[in-house]
Amino acid sequence: MRPLPFRPASRLLLPALLVAFAACDDGPADIVLPPVTGEVTVDASAAFTYLGIVGDSLKPVAVTDQTTSSAWDIGFFATTVTTNGGAAGPGGVSVACVCANAAATNTEIQAMTPASERGDFDSVTAATAAGATFAGDQLMPAIGGWYAGSGAAATITANRAWIVREGTTSPVLGKFHVTQIAGATASYAGDVTFEFAVQPAGGQPFGATQSATVNATSGPVYFDLTTGAVTNASNWDLRFEGWTIRVNGGVSGSGTVRAVLDTSTAFANITATYAGFVPPQAYSADAFAGVFNQSPWYRYNITGSDNQIWPTFNVYLVRRGTTTFKVQLINYYGPAGQPRRITVRYQRLAE
Repeated sequence: MRPLPFRPASRLLLPALLVAFAACDDGPADIVLPPVTGEVTVDASAAFTYLGIVGDSLKPVAVTDQTTSSAWDIGFFATTVTTNGGAAGPGGVSVACVCANAAATNTEIQAMTPASERGDFDSVTAATAAGATFAGDQLMPAIGGWYAGSGAAATITANRAWIVREGTTSPVLGKFHVTQIAGATASYAGDVTFEFAVQPAGGQPFGATQSATVNATSGPVYFDLTTGAVTNASNWDLRFEGWTIRVNGGVSGSGTVRAVLDTSTAFANITATYAGFVPPQAYSADAFAGVFNQSPWYRYNITGSDNQIWPTFNVYLVRRGTTTFKVQLINYYGPAGQPRRITVRYQRLAE
């Protein structure tokens, strides 16, 4: 008798499997892939760099004019983060902060790392996180948060002084803070009194501290810190209007004036030598910003002498239409310590 030919088990089972699948009305269940978590690093050292939503990713996009382009969603320059909505652009993007680290101490912030704060990122799973309030961007002056409250009840915010820088190759440094307001209304701060001191030239000590008062109730008032006097729109450093103080740089003017807030050192103790240690990249010009500024993604100089940017690792929800991404800014420095190399961790959330 001739032996039967050998048949692999897989060949014997295949017809039965085909019959079984054919008998199933619904077919096999869809495979659900886990959400994609990605990271992208942008070079925000020279000009605004933009990311756009592309499927489940945030990718670099080219933008000529952010105020007219719909191609971008998030923009970065130095420490400024702007989004394409509100006053900043036509994209309709809005942002909310899930600010788990808003109350963290400086010591706690120092101990945070991208790995240690991954849990905060992963814990945000819904596009409508509890208590999240979405908002578009607005003008964010480099000198902001100098008062609290509104109208006649407004008060000066204590312990807020700004180091001011003008110029690029041979910058002149100064310091500034508001000391008093009088006659304020809902629309105007009234008489604004402030103190300031500037270097006569780069590398020199600050000159004597001066005090000045301006009234911006009838329109913008331009002030020149070098001359210590009110000036005109062609040559100015600070512009007072309503409740806003602008610097001549960024979106507010063609100048090179920048400012950085320092809350760790009293105004009287800020010397030109101290100010000289602040790296250029720490300064900001006026820009369009919103929740990333109101609920800051970083703290600066938290030891009083480190002159570093320290991420807070807060998680932000960035929404365009029905699409929402959660993002966490996890680094400001590149592999070799280069500043303004911002790394963004992101994930698209279920709609």
